[in-house]
Amino acid sequence: MNLLEAIDARHAIRAYTDEPVAADTLAALQSDIDACNAESGLHIQMASGLDDAFLGLKTHYGRFKGVHNAIALIGRASGTGDAEGTPVSPAAAALQERVGYYGERLVLRAVQSGLATSWAVLDGAETVPAADAWWTLDDGESVVWVIAFGHGARPGGRRRSKPIEELASVADGTGVDAWPDWFVHGMEAAMAAPTSLSQQPFHFTLNADGSVTAEALDGLFAHVGLGCAKYHFEVGAAPHKVEWRAA
Repeated sequence: MNLLEAIDARHAIRAYTDEPVAADTLAALQSDIDACNAESGLHIQMASGLDDAFLGLKTHYGRFKGVHNAIALIGRASGTGDAEGTPVSPAAAALQERVGYYGERLVLRAVQSGLATSWAVLDGAETVPAADAWWTLDDGESVVWVIAFGHGARPGGRRRSKPIEELASVADGTGVDAWPDWFVHGMEAAMAAPTSLSQQPFHFTLNADGSVTAEALDGLFAHVGLGCAKYHFEVGAAPHKVEWRAA
């Protein structure tokens, strides 16, 4: 399964069986986690084979069952939470975007391995005693998001998306029929990226110089969703190499 096929196959699965994840699959995921940490400066950690990888904590937006394996997306920045869509600091926004980008990279690797996944926010993760947590937090770090993974107990639901014209534009104002193929393909992949409540709070603009600007709009965890969408966009636009321009 290539990455485009993984994008198509990925769905948010919140119920898992008790079937363990194969050791070689876990080893491959750990290798990907190590690579993501080296590139991003994040402190991503994984646990497997637990009774409850969410440690009994409540999650935002959806009930989970049988989560025995999870990846904690951990980083350092102040004011990282925006559960109600409130503004976040530039540092927090940058951290959340990195979490989305590298977390979705790991999600698609898991899907390529035949696993089901789902993003989740754990309420109160920072208050879990160190002796009880399977993750470790260095000074100033927090668990920004987590990814549940394993063998899904049921198939995913139908995916929906806003029209491409609402999510993207080009600087000269031309219509979709005149957009470059790589930009259209990038957007088609970005439209399949996970965002909270499927809000898709992002906008991509193709600039006159061929660069792309991607912005987070108002919405729940918009910067995390933007990071996911940017990774999808790069996959869809390949082999074209995307040049990102800051908003």
